Amino acid sequence: MSIKFNCLALLLTVILAPLEVFAHHSRTAFFDQNSLVEVEGVITRVLWRHPHVRFWVQSDAAYGGAVWELESTPPSILEREGINRELISVGARVRVAGAPARRVENAMEVSHVLLPDGSEVLLYGGLEPIWSDNVVRRQLQDFSDEAISASRASAAGLFRVWSREGGISLRPRLFLESYPLTASGRTRAQANAEEDRLFTGCVAKVMPPIMDNIWPFEFVDEGENLRLRIEEFDQERIIHMTGDAEPGARTTMGYSTGSWDGGELVVTTSNLIPGEFGSADILLTENAELVERFILSSDETRLDYTLTVTDPDTFAAPVEMQSYWIWRPGESIKPYDCVEVPESWTTNYADGNN
Repeated sequence: MSIKFNCLALLLTVILAPLEVFAHHSRTAFFDQNSLVEVEGVITRVLWRHPHVRFWVQSDAAYGGAVWELESTPPSILEREGINRELISVGARVRVAGAPARRVENAMEVSHVLLPDGSEVLLYGGLEPIWSDNVVRRQLQDFSDEAISASRASAAGLFRVWSREGGISLRPRLFLESYPLTASGRTRAQANAEEDRLFTGCVAKVMPPIMDNIWPFEFVDEGENLRLRIEEFDQERIIHMTGDAEPGARTTMGYSTGSWDGGELVVTTSNLIPGEFGSADILLTENAELVERFILSSDETRLDYTLTVTDPDTFAAPVEMQSYWIWRPGESIKPYDCVEVPESWTTNYADGNN
């Protein structure tokens, strides 16, 4: 049984609408962002692993008595903003609220958790509490003096760990509001939008969407090559600085060559497997070419980024997009360690088992 509160549904719509960018899968495909459901019961299991924190609540009889599966923000994001796994523990009696699942009963994207001590945990940024004045908000955490010193000592120009400004959960959006699509590009996008596709589990992102991710990344100088280490899904890109290597088979990351233009790193990527552009259901073809420019600020605290995408079969003109990262001394690349959850309804649905 789902108990919905109309007065809170509007609140959820307003405060969660901008959060679409956080999840790897489409949040609106899984969860009804225009509704809010509330459940009270006891936590029976917690899975604090990527791609999303999950925990299960045995609801009280007044709420239907079913076991609810709850999904929330990825753990490394929560931990960087002060929400640790000790706050959500097996055996604790909690009240939870969030957007209900569209496709099954007794599942939600949980946004608020009321703990036994009366404190309310807000699992997304920008939320307002529902039940309590004693609020645990997400707030970007400081690093230790030792981590900051080590980071400063190892940084060399471009070669350091780069983060998003304003915390992991807030970032300048790379993708645009609209695109100059060709007729064939528009047709493919419309067909792609009509497919009932759910991206769940540990399916890694591709180029170029991976460069819009919210996790830190790091440039490593390996002489003839540069290695770009991306925390999300433990992914890496190799940038060939000599141009001697053969492109080989097409891959989801493509074949990248790099050069220095003054102090700017210019990276050209081709040989991509046709697939997701990363926005508006647009699909790139085998003729797509990406040109990236990484521009280091004079004080070496900001890395500006320009991505130009050329694909004559998809875009009527080259598309240029911009974003940036900042340097937070003390940040590091952490293991992502994604784990599939075969008993999760989302995974089962994507596999055709529901």
